[in-house]
Amino acid sequence: MLRLSEEVAARYGIKVVNIFHAGDGNLHPLLLFDLREPGVRERAIAAGEEILKACVAAGGTISGEHGIGIEKRDYLQWLFSPDDMAAFADLRAVFDQAGTMNTCKLLPTGSSCADIRYGRAALRAIEHGAWI
Repeated sequence: MLRLSEEVAARYGIKVVNIFHAGDGNLHPLLLFDLREPGVRERAIAAGEEILKACVAAGGTISGEHGIGIEKRDYLQWLFSPDDMAAFADLRAVFDQAGTMNTCKLLPTGSSCADIRYGRAALRAIEHGAWI
C-alpha cells in the first residue's frame, strides 16, 4: 500500500507523505498540494479515491481510528449496504437525539456539510481556500 500510494500520487503529479501505525496496518497517506495550482484539487481527490479503492480491494477499510469524515463519507457504499447505513443512522439517533454531535461526520447526508453548517454564502468563500 505504501508503494501504491507513492505511485498513485506521482501519476497525479502530487506528493504524498505516508504516516502509519506499523503494528496494525493503519495508513494515513497525506496528499500534499497547493490549491493555487489549477486542477490540483481534482487530481488530489482522484488520487485519494484510487488509494481508498486499493485499500478496500486489499481487504482493508477506508477509516482509521478517527472514523469517517466528509472527504470519505460518500465512499461508505463500497463497504456497507443500504440496510447497514440505515442501521448506523438509527444507532446514531439513539446516542444523539438532539442531532448536534458531529453533524456532518460518518453518514452521507446528500448535501454539503458546509452548506448545512455555514450557509451558501460562506460555502462559496470556503471553496476558494479549503477542501470541504
